[in-house]
Amino acid sequence: MASGGKVGVVIFFSISAWFFLDKEQTIKSNLKRVWIMERELLFWSLTLMAFYLMLDRACIDAKLMIKSIAPLSMSLWWYATAYAIFLALLPFLSKGLKALGRKYHLALAITVLIIWGLTSFIPGSLGGYPSINSSLTGVFGFIYLFIIISAYKWYMKPFTLKNIGVLLGTGIGLSLLFEIVSIVLHHFGFASSFVITSDWKLPMVMIGFGIFLLFNKCTFHSQVINRIAQSAFAVYLITVYDASITLLWKRLFNLENLYQRPFAIL
Repeated sequence: MASGGKVGVVIFFSISAWFFLDKEQTIKSNLKRVWIMERELLFWSLTLMAFYLMLDRACIDAKLMIKSIAPLSMSLWWYATAYAIFLALLPFLSKGLKALGRKYHLALAITVLIIWGLTSFIPGSLGGYPSINSSLTGVFGFIYLFIIISAYKWYMKPFTLKNIGVLLGTGIGLSLLFEIVSIVLHHFGFASSFVITSDWKLPMVMIGFGIFLLFNKCTFHSQVINRIAQSAFAVYLITVYDASITLLWKRLFNLENLYQRPFAIL
């Protein structure tokens, strides 16, 4: 069930990376992006802190209050902090990849796919450990995806619908296969999982980037979708604020009670 969120992160980042590749990245413009995001983070962190202090103090503690005052540097939201670090590195990363040229850039993409992609199928190996939602893990994940996405956009022929179908089908098939194996092993007393659906695992990247490429082939405009898209980041910030997690997912809607039920997927 966790795979939906991991695929969503790949799609969300792929949209940003795709447009970053259309123009030259400068230190000034990227630091400006970080500053704009920091203002949004501060608005929501201080607003949420004030809300919980007034209406539900049981959900907030001193540590969360301190993190709310400096949300970016204190990694209040792992995605935001990791994305800010990535933006600061992007001008140098982009220029470095351009300087590599086609041959070495594609070789680099293959190398990272082997290091973090293929080994993610082997429990306990380099890519086989379940990752945590830390900012450091996120930065490496973003760089990993950016290397692959830039190699595709700069040097490869666009995938056909058939290619995208194979990419999606393979990713979904591998994910289901490993989940089934994990369930079978669990019934035989091996209470462990291959965690193939955790962050940056190859099937999640294949599905996420495949969905992005599929919709990239569509051309349509919708003010409703644009308005929803503008609000998506704020919804993320509100719902995964530590106090909100306690209120929403432990008290009002206790999802832990649903996870082990037969109808959990529904």
